[in-house]
Formats: sequence, structure tokens, C-alpha cells
Amino acid sequence: MSGFYRFPAIAASDGFSRLDQFGKLIEEVSEVEAARNVIDIAYDFCDDRDEIEMYRTAYGMELMDVIHAAETALRMEFDDAEVDGLREAVEEKNRERGYYE
Repeated sequence: MSGFYRFPAIAASDGFSRLDQFGKLIEEVSEVEAARNVIDIAYDFCDDRDEIEMYRTAYGMELMDVIHAAETALRMEFDDAEVDGLREAVEEKNRERGYYE
């Protein structure tokens, strides 16, 4: 298994296609957007730090769901060596763009 992944592989589901997984990724991104909107409202109108922390946690979990969905899509499309090569290529591209310190 590639050292890239943070989450375990999901159980195989009969009939769940690569296109289905792409839809799942889009769904998770939409959930991030919704959670971000809620936390923005909480920051503006909520004085309860515990409640704000609850919304922050929900937002963070949605971000993690995006990562998990992306990892699943990568597993469905590419073998471990390809994933490692893709990660390296993206790091190189981003380094050339000055995205890293």
C-alpha cells in the first residue's frame, strides 16, 4: 500500500463506479461549502465558544471527508506507484509556482 493514504480503503460496493465516486467527491465538497457557511454565520452572531467549536469541528470533518473521497477516487483509478508519481508531480508543479515556503 502506498504511504500516501491517510484513510483505510472503503469496502468494495457492487456497482459503485468511478463516476459514482466522482459524484461522491462533488457531494462532499458541497457539504464543506455548507459547513463553511454555517461557521461564518456562527463567527458573526454566536457568542458561545463551545457552539462555535462544534461548527469548526463539523467543518473540519467535512474537509476530511473530501480527502477520504479523493483518496478513494485515486485508489479506483491508479495503482500505488502512479499515485506516488502524481503526488510528486503535483508537489513539483506547486513548488515551481511558489506555493511552498
